[in-house]
Amino acid sequence: MVHFLFSKDTSTLSDDELMHRIAAKSCERAFDELYHRHSRRLMGFLLRQLRGDEERAADLTQDTFMRVWANRERYRHDRDFKTWLFCIAYNLVKNEYRRTGHSDAYIHHALYTQAEEQDDDIEIKIDDKALDQALQKELGKLDAHSRMLFSLRYEEEMTVSQIAQIMEIPEGTVKSRQHTLIRILKEKLKHYEDRR
Repeated sequence: MVHFLFSKDTSTLSDDELMHRIAAKSCERAFDELYHRHSRRLMGFLLRQLRGDEERAADLTQDTFMRVWANRERYRHDRDFKTWLFCIAYNLVKNEYRRTGHSDAYIHHALYTQAEEQDDDIEIKIDDKALDQALQKELGKLDAHSRMLFSLRYEEEMTVSQIAQIMEIPEGTVKSRQHTLIRILKEKLKHYEDRR
């Protein structure tokens, strides 16, 4: 009972505080809370990257959290937990592409290294089912890096800085690729825009 009175409920702790408990005391309760907070969103992200392979996405979700636990003592508290989590997942997806021979993830890598342009605030608004389906179809045609960038920016709503950390590329490259990606998607979907 005394422990309960002096122990802060894990649901009220920040991700960083939870990681501190996990690193210092191997606190499973804190780990369970982090898993509860982030596993569903991470699973959705991985499912999109693996083109709907639920079994593999579930495996990589578990692998990601296993790596969080295994590397708990190396967690840097100056880094955002969610960014670190998605960085681990991103690396697992890259390894999965290599393992399964999806070389298309790397073929087009140099395609999006054009000069940076100041068009960071372009927002894609999906309010029409036909447009959403067309967008998903076009995303499916893109290389893995572009799909990953789109997912991190527009579905996970991460900042350019977070994406740069996760994908291990400079922020300018993220902005440039983002601009190019949006330009390509706008061109492919322009007849939907014209109908509005």
